[in-house]
Amino acid sequence: MQFDDVQTKEPSSRALLSDEEISALMEVKSKEGAGAHGSEKRHRIIPYDFRRPDRVSKEQVRSLYLLYDAFARNLSSSLPTFLRAISEVTLISVEQRAYVDYLSGLPDPAAIFKMEMKPLQGMAVLEISPNVAFPLVDRQLGGPGVPISEMRALTEIEQKILEGFLKIVNEALRAAWQPILDIDFQCVGCETAPKLLQIVPPNEVVLSIVFHIQVVDARGTLSLCIPALYLEPILQKLNESSYSRMHPDAPPEQTRAILDKLSCVPFPIAAELRGSTASINDLLRLVPGDVLRLDHRAGDPVEVSVGNIVKFRGDLASSDKRTAVYIRPLES
Repeated sequence: MQFDDVQTKEPSSRALLSDEEISALMEVKSKEGAGAHGSEKRHRIIPYDFRRPDRVSKEQVRSLYLLYDAFARNLSSSLPTFLRAISEVTLISVEQRAYVDYLSGLPDPAAIFKMEMKPLQGMAVLEISPNVAFPLVDRQLGGPGVPISEMRALTEIEQKILEGFLKIVNEALRAAWQPILDIDFQCVGCETAPKLLQIVPPNEVVLSIVFHIQVVDARGTLSLCIPALYLEPILQKLNESSYSRMHPDAPPEQTRAILDKLSCVPFPIAAELRGSTASINDLLRLVPGDVLRLDHRAGDPVEVSVGNIVKFRGDLASSDKRTAVYIRPLES
């Protein structure tokens, strides 16, 4: 009997949860689940190669891309005057890679120049594709800039001739780097075999900047290799926001003056009707006063083009006894 009393009293001794307490427990449980899920996101595993770490951030690489794009434009402006020929330089890529990978991508023989970067330590490498190097030499000697049929190494005389071209490149490089640091690029040597060019250890990370260069009909590449180790003192300055401040927006007064000048520029406007076909004999017999029937109905809209680009649609109308076009938006 006493046992039965214990059994009947045990359930009543247990605490029953109210609806508010159950809701509070569910909220705590959901927060714990969200915290665990957030920690998984924060600790997401990202592949990383410790043998070839990225020494330059993506934002800094973006700033270097803008910098060397400005260099390419400056060089494109200077070369035609220097060579007296149509020349163009276009930036292709800016990427970081191992030095050994950069060397393996160079032709052999090649035109490779070592350059100092004072006040920075170390040296950079400038490589000119043989497809362009020999036309540059030929052009500076008064020739038409024709590539050679069989590739070979540059002679010492040809290397000296290319120093004139390198001065133009160095001036454009200095102008591009000027907003960040005044760097004096100077050529200190030339190599023709990539395997003999050792400026840093093979696995050291370098920045490889590749350009496409065209001189008359000759086309090739121009590449610049800068060890990331030597850029570390100025890496904090290489970010997109700082480089954007180098080229501030034009003041409102200057913008207003440009718009005022452009407002006086004339441009052609044409309203075109759909024509019709006719034979040569019919056209030859046309005389003033004849009526030429077109395939365009009077109520159909006409296309109004500005500089040969259709910008509006319109309806035929008359104004002061002259044919006119009532303009309406192109979407209508």
